[in-house]
Amino acid sequence: MRQFRLVLIVLVLAAASAACGGGGSSDDSDAAAPAPTTTARAGATTVPVATSGGGTTVAATNLSLRITDLHLANSEESDNGVRILLPAGVTTASVSITGLPSPNRVISVCQTNDLDKRLPTAVCRMPAPGETSTVALGSGASGVEIMQVGVSGTGPAANTTTLSDVTIRYAASSREFSVRLPQIEAGESGGRPTFALTPPGPGGSYRATLNWTVIQVFGGTPSTAQVELVQGGNTLNKAAGSGLEVRLTGDVPAPVGDVAFRVQNLGSSALVNLKLAALLP
Repeated sequence: MRQFRLVLIVLVLAAASAACGGGGSSDDSDAAAPAPTTTARAGATTVPVATSGGGTTVAATNLSLRITDLHLANSEESDNGVRILLPAGVTTASVSITGLPSPNRVISVCQTNDLDKRLPTAVCRMPAPGETSTVALGSGASGVEIMQVGVSGTGPAANTTTLSDVTIRYAASSREFSVRLPQIEAGESGGRPTFALTPPGPGGSYRATLNWTVIQVFGGTPSTAQVELVQGGNTLNKAAGSGLEVRLTGDVPAPVGDVAFRVQNLGSSALVNLKLAALLP
């Protein structure tokens, strides 16, 4: 009987030991198991990155680009057109011109998309004096061309026309523009084309870059071009040079007022194929 009790105690102890061992084995198995994946959690915390255009969009403002003292030349033999490229996104431009011949049979207002050449598919019209031209813009055209083809009168001045005022109205979120000008002759006859943008901005930086080429005739010296920033008829800043490029930069404190860029030929040879890239405050 005593021996039977001893065997029973041994069996109970063995069973208890096996149960404890099983628990330890379960703990080791949990520690070695792979960690739960975090795919779902990562997906829930990922923030989409906005495109660069989404956060920088500025509402368009109704602007008027006014060009004064603009001298056109007959483009029958060479390309002497004026081309103005407007900021991206402009869908229409309204053009009014003062100084057109009456009747107007030589000056056209057209679409354009390149400073260096005409747009072969451009839609053009010859406005009558006092008439406003509407130019449709978009993916195929980004600016306005004003071209004289033919003579506008009699005498030595028939090949040129002086437009005292060209105003282009459009809506844009940028105050930048670029212009290709006809050649500017030396002296007073070349004029001083001026570019103003209204309404003025709240103040800030401005910049202008003028490039051109020179056709020297009979040993003439290279011309000197000048760009001025004028306000109320007074020169605030200017830059001149004969290296075929002039740059003018600076800041205008508020209130800006009626500031404008003015281009002039200070040399003895004509400035040809002028291009002005401008930002007005």
